[in-house]
Amino acid sequence: MLDESIVIRDASEVDQNLLRLLDRGLEDIDSGRTLSHEDAMEEVRRIREIRRNARSGKGEVVNA
Repeated sequence: MLDESIVIRDASEVDQNLLRLLDRGLEDIDSGRTLSHEDAMEEVRRIREIRRNARSGKGEVVNA
């Protein structure tokens, strides 16, 4: 989906850190260092459950 309201006139308007992150992501894809969508969503659910339990006083605290 292309957002027509975003206009970049030159490279100075682009955050260089963002470009580096995008480059690393593309390198990960090219080298096969990625998760399937299903695996990624399962990991998100696992981490959310750990954080939810930590906030309620149950279980270990991870990335709280």
